[in-house]
Amino acid sequence: MTHLFILNKYAGTTDATPKIRAQIEVLHLPDAVIEYTQKKGDAEFIARRYAEQGDELRVYACGGDGTANEALHGLIGCENAALGVIPIGTGNDYVRSLPGDSEDYRSVEKMVRGTTKRVDLLKCNDRYALNVISVGYDCEVADRAQKNKRLPMMSATLAYRLAIVQCLLTKRKHTFTSYADGRRIPLAEGFKSQMLAVAAKGKYYGGGIKATPYAQLDDGLIDFMAIPTVPISYFAWMFGAFSRGEHIDHPKGKTFIQHQKCKTLRIDNHGQIKIGIDGEMFVMTDPEITVIPKAFDIIIPTKN
Repeated sequence: MTHLFILNKYAGTTDATPKIRAQIEVLHLPDAVIEYTQKKGDAEFIARRYAEQGDELRVYACGGDGTANEALHGLIGCENAALGVIPIGTGNDYVRSLPGDSEDYRSVEKMVRGTTKRVDLLKCNDRYALNVISVGYDCEVADRAQKNKRLPMMSATLAYRLAIVQCLLTKRKHTFTSYADGRRIPLAEGFKSQMLAVAAKGKYYGGGIKATPYAQLDDGLIDFMAIPTVPISYFAWMFGAFSRGEHIDHPKGKTFIQHQKCKTLRIDNHGQIKIGIDGEMFVMTDPEITVIPKAFDIIIPTKN
């Protein structure tokens, strides 16, 4: 079995790859290979190159959720491969929903000795997701944050916080319509536009926000949650509840938050829309989302 470690030194606020490499070298694995990404798309290319050799393969994506998603795309359709996520990125949301302690996923030894779990995937047009697909306000925030990072003396954290405020004032209203299993999901009474929508397999996104607390990795269903364009005055209570995963069952939230399970989801925007797939931004036309049950093997670290 080949153990392929794909290291993204640009993930996170500091380069954590030297620590990961040190862990790998201590184990003296005779069949370990280390590859570094240099640009967007490299993890997919590297993973596919090794998977196509046909040997039994374990790929460890050492980076953020975006690195894991790229590696996933390189392994789609390869039954000889399993994917492990070693979270050294900024958000690291997918491992929060996986079994066990999130810190165990940072242990190379525990990952190498780990077992596998069969999980569902989401497919959105021609792209796949392990964790979350989202549209609306949060995508606008992510896009704005990338632009803010180009400003002088702007850290990633400050760029993101500034983007939240900027988009709160200008990017809260969206006109897309959602269809679950072919049926239109109406807005709550009194609301005229959507703020955001999330289709998920995992519970977390956005760096630990528990947007879909009822999502399950292997139930064969999409967990769909949408919030209409609420007044800014709602944000004081809603952001805290949203972060903790209490928004769906909150007495006030029940009056306007849409939540349901489905097998297919269509986002009708009458044209192009920004869409986030495991934290990476794309532009699509009327995206259609389906769930592929128990489609892929994910590595779960050993407990000891």
